[in-house]
Amino acid sequence: MKRLAFGLTLATFALITGRGAAVQAKTLETLDDACSGDVVVKVPWAEDNAPSLDSGDIVLARSKAFCDLVEGSTSEPPKFKGRCQHNPTKKSNLTDPIAYSSIRNGDWRFRWFCGKTAERSRCPKETRHVRFRIGPDRLFQTLCLD
Repeated sequence: MKRLAFGLTLATFALITGRGAAVQAKTLETLDDACSGDVVVKVPWAEDNAPSLDSGDIVLARSKAFCDLVEGSTSEPPKFKGRCQHNPTKKSNLTDPIAYSSIRNGDWRFRWFCGKTAERSRCPKETRHVRFRIGPDRLFQTLCLD
């Protein structure tokens, strides 16, 4: 009986604290945008004229140069969070969940760049986290999570 109570307590702790495989966020909306190049999600929000990379930005890489930034090399660690699309016919892995409050502005929009072109998107107001990936046919996908 003590083992069962301990197991239930541990499972409840994992569920409440967000640790462990038991926590699954519900997808509120999936945003599909088009971008044939590398994508940079600005963390925090940035105006139209800010395409330079900042330390908190999330990089979704199609090119080797940007893949090197998110994967590093044998001599250097990764410089940015993100994912690399190694096979242009398949989707990249999703990024780790990111707090939506860290990338959105007061109008609930977040800024991303397709190459040097500034874009913006908006998840529903209930969104607490987001995940990103790129894929074939210029896909840039955002999952808005509760």
